[in-house]
Amino acid sequence: MHGSELRDMTPEQIDEVLAEHTEIVFARTSPQQKLSIVEGCQRQGQIVAVTGDGVNDSPALKQADIGKLKRRSSLVAIKSILGYI
Repeated sequence: MHGSELRDMTPEQIDEVLAEHTEIVFARTSPQQKLSIVEGCQRQGQIVAVTGDGVNDSPALKQADIGKLKRRSSLVAIKSILGYI
């Protein structure tokens, strides 16, 4: 699902999309959309893992049950996730 399709969805609509698919790929999503996807999965009782490499990923990484920064992540991203910024 493309980020443009998620743009105007409510949390309830995201929950419906997640419930309808056992597997789904999200592409070209904004930081807020990534966070909404993580929260939606968690509302359904899922354990959520997120990988990322930049500041844009930090809200979803912080919310996820498991967050994995890529090896070449920026110092700004690392500090943001750890709460220093």
